[in-house]
Amino acid sequence: MEIFVRVVEAGQLTRAAQALSLSKSSVSHALNDLETYLGLQLIRRNNRSWQITDAGQSYYEKCKSILADVAEMEDRARQASQVLSGHIRLSAPDTFGSYTLTPIIAKFMELHPNVVIEMNLTERMVDLIEERVDIAFRAGVLKDSSLVARLLGEAEMVVCASPSYLQKYGAPETHLDLKNHKCLRYSRSPNWTLFKGQKRFNFMPKDHVVTNSGEVLREFAIRGQGICYIPTMLVSHALKKGRLIQTLKAYKGAALPVYAVRTGDDRVPTRVLALLEYVAEELKGRQRDIAELV
Repeated sequence: MEIFVRVVEAGQLTRAAQALSLSKSSVSHALNDLETYLGLQLIRRNNRSWQITDAGQSYYEKCKSILADVAEMEDRARQASQVLSGHIRLSAPDTFGSYTLTPIIAKFMELHPNVVIEMNLTERMVDLIEERVDIAFRAGVLKDSSLVARLLGEAEMVVCASPSYLQKYGAPETHLDLKNHKCLRYSRSPNWTLFKGQKRFNFMPKDHVVTNSGEVLREFAIRGQGICYIPTMLVSHALKKGRLIQTLKAYKGAALPVYAVRTGDDRVPTRVLALLEYVAEELKGRQRDIAELV
């Protein structure tokens, strides 16, 4: 039943197999066995595509409800004994996950040794349902309104470059000087927004490097390839170590909100809610700049 539900939600056998940590052939055999057992065709499939049947759609909805009831029953039993256990799947940006989340989650696991954590660090926007992620940590404006989001804090954007770059090209003194520098741009943020007092300045950098990865952006900056406009949570460690130097200190960058998001499912396991509450509490009081923990 769980395999069938995952196939329907993933939209293809390969993705379902990856989410379940099974081979594609195992998933296919499980579906065939299920259809044989039921005496029903749940999915019409050919070499290129598949389509769920009416009977399959009805069975899928009942399966999802039954599996949710089982999970809730098990969770209530664990809650009654005050013992949290089971898997929690997390997704987070690399640096934030490594330097900020890992110490917090390690403390949580000391309190709840029967909880198993599976953490995927990636800059990619994961699909929580398809990839079976319980909590994803994201920075920036959220686009998926179907998710339940909790604001954890914010990371200020800073302008910085390596000592070698600044020694070679000099440091910008005002935002207008940026047009004479090599700029490293995050593809999702075409504009650099800076504030000085009550004044707001928008700068469209002339591209030297463009990437969709904050990690890549930081590494190019460290290696002297230009000036970057980047969240503090990605560069705090490099700034402390002197591998990067903040410039334009008279300006403030935009504040980037940091959220923990989960699906809108009402039957969320207690262990997931407990971890979310624990992380939020640990970060409480750091709302001004979440990167202070890095």
